Amino acid sequence: MVFIMKRKSFIALMLVGGIIITSIPVHANAMSTVVAEAVTKESVQNNSTEDTKLQENLTKIITEIKKKVTIPTDCTKFESNYYGAEYGKGTQWNLNWYSEKGSHYFNVVCDDNANITYINDRDYDKNDKQEPINYLIKELRPVADAFIKKVVPDVWGHVTFQNATYVGYYNNCYQFEYVRTENGIVMPDNTITIQISTADKKVKQYNANWLFGLSIPSKDVKISKEQASQKIKKQVTMELKYLTKWSEDGKTRSAYLVYAPSNNYIAVDAKTGEVYTSREQWIETSKNDSAVQDTANESNADAPSLTKEELAQIKELKSLITKEQAIEKVVKNKYLLMDANIKAITASLSGYRLYGNENEKQYVWSISLTDPRVPDDSKNDYYRASAHATVDAKTGEILSYRSSVKNADQMTPEELEKAKTKLSKEECAKIYEAFAKSQNEKQFSNTKQSSVTPDYIYDYIKEIPVYGGYTFGYQRVNEGIPYADNYFSGSVDSISGKVFDYRKNWDTAIKFESPKNAMTPEQAFNAYIKLEGYELVYEINTVHKLVKGGDINGYIENSYSMDYQPRLVYRTNINPNTISPFTGKQLDWSGKVYAPELKKSVDYTDIKGHKYERSILLLRDLGAGTGELKFRPNDVITGKELQSLAEKLFYEATRDDIKLKSSSGITKQQLAKYSVQILGYEKFATMGDIFRCGYTDDAKIGKDYYNYVAIAKALKLFGNGQEKAFQPTAKITRGEAADILIKVLNSSSR
Repeated sequence: MVFIMKRKSFIALMLVGGIIITSIPVHANAMSTVVAEAVTKESVQNNSTEDTKLQENLTKIITEIKKKVTIPTDCTKFESNYYGAEYGKGTQWNLNWYSEKGSHYFNVVCDDNANITYINDRDYDKNDKQEPINYLIKELRPVADAFIKKVVPDVWGHVTFQNATYVGYYNNCYQFEYVRTENGIVMPDNTITIQISTADKKVKQYNANWLFGLSIPSKDVKISKEQASQKIKKQVTMELKYLTKWSEDGKTRSAYLVYAPSNNYIAVDAKTGEVYTSREQWIETSKNDSAVQDTANESNADAPSLTKEELAQIKELKSLITKEQAIEKVVKNKYLLMDANIKAITASLSGYRLYGNENEKQYVWSISLTDPRVPDDSKNDYYRASAHATVDAKTGEILSYRSSVKNADQMTPEELEKAKTKLSKEECAKIYEAFAKSQNEKQFSNTKQSSVTPDYIYDYIKEIPVYGGYTFGYQRVNEGIPYADNYFSGSVDSISGKVFDYRKNWDTAIKFESPKNAMTPEQAFNAYIKLEGYELVYEINTVHKLVKGGDINGYIENSYSMDYQPRLVYRTNINPNTISPFTGKQLDWSGKVYAPELKKSVDYTDIKGHKYERSILLLRDLGAGTGELKFRPNDVITGKELQSLAEKLFYEATRDDIKLKSSSGITKQQLAKYSVQILGYEKFATMGDIFRCGYTDDAKIGKDYYNYVAIAKALKLFGNGQEKAFQPTAKITRGEAADILIKVLNSSSR
């Protein structure tokens, strides 16, 4: 496959190459064919703009697809898109059936051999209607299995069921996940997911991230798991570092210690023992060109302006520097890159509370600087400089700065001449450090350089990028241990020797955990490598090949291909990958000991034959299980327990003003009010004395609960609505709560 690519556009190819390997089609440069007749009578029309072979292939594809899937009867319209084998991806067909009024769409994506990779059945009319949750995961699993057997029969026998989850409150589906398995070994890079409606058992979506026709290596394992771990040990360094966690009330932060591997991905070939640190391989035969790394220019948005009331209070704080003083801190700073033509300057003052220290308020001057001259295209004079800065209004410290920089096309002959003698990386580092120290020497002295990368590209010489500066990163350290959430970073222009980017993030109130008694890196590795996720798998190594041809009138003719190479490896796919340096236990993102969720296929041991067994299992399948083997259906449910279950089902349940925090049992009238609040019917319940429940014990219902109970009765949340008495102060059991939560869910709008 050959295509024409402009000079300097290699990065664009790289980006595209990273996108198109997904199973979703890329809608670009497609040739479209349209069939006007109903799908029951497809006969592809001849089109003078399209190849006859393409039409023949479409006929074959439609015929094969209809053997595997059933097209909805109301989807009588049809059109298709064809995607050629571009950028190493195989041929794809995108087939679309849709209803006359355009509310129902049935989409199928397949390759040229009619191997289906994607199906989506979207009925917008049906989505507007309330659909109940009728089925359990175990009742729909056979539907998913049968669908795979029919749609991709050759794949069945090469997949293993992984798990199933309720994927959406709005689409009301369970998603079933399968992973490719060859020779008894999983291949995580190839998966199948199927979404099935819990209302009517219909398949709503199918997605196969699958490489068809792939030759799988034999199970010829010559390296043991222990031997592989020793090879990994030589390549991986366990790094002790700080991460941030919040207190339970969300008001304070602290830095806790973890050990984490220096390389998140590393694998060892199970046959040869070769160590891999990447699954992407680039092969380029050109001698002159190289991949261009594009660094996007970032700019800080203006901080929001204060209200008149806030500004009035700020004026009372005589210690704040003035607008003129703040501007002077920036424009007269000898280290900053400041174009001589920058004349237009605006500044606004903002104030806000600091996270974790609510009693302290920070005031910041936000300063914008621009060149107001009108561009003169007739003289090719179009570059206009701009910059933005923030300054601490109490201390005068520059908190951030960002300035535009010129590329070679925008430079004067004098500037181009100066660019021939750029400063070295080390010289730029000294300039940046001097500037950072001039702003806050105490904080900067507690950092360590963590990264140095080339910054913007200002020119190309023989298609090789020429960088105009360097970006430096400095992480905060405590007792020599890095804390990545606090840092100084920025860039220095190696042509002018000026700082054009500067940022920092620093928490003065953070509390650091002491590293005393932390284990050694070797001990940490031994604990890490034992975690679940280090296993023998088949994985895909993607080989990108670019062969450059001759120069054609300023364009380069290239040939690009992509090859997928499966290999059998021991791989560190451990997640989360952090462990405690004191206990060696795996930690989650919040710093707590990681506890894998109980698989949904495990049934509770104490609900068999119970009145509310089905509701309890539905609750579990929807993701609101307890994580325990016993549900205790006859125990009275407490406010905290009910709140924990409800938050997993309803966003409204997270409202602070309705949260249940009691450790006591919940009454029927309390649950009635809570249910109505979750459903969003509160405004009706507070309309006054307009409801009548009609129970024989109405007088026993609390005044604050009466209207809520009436609405709950109308919704049949506590029975069929024909009950004589309500028993408002009776305690709710856990089984009853499960049943009512399911009814609330089916009464809500999705």
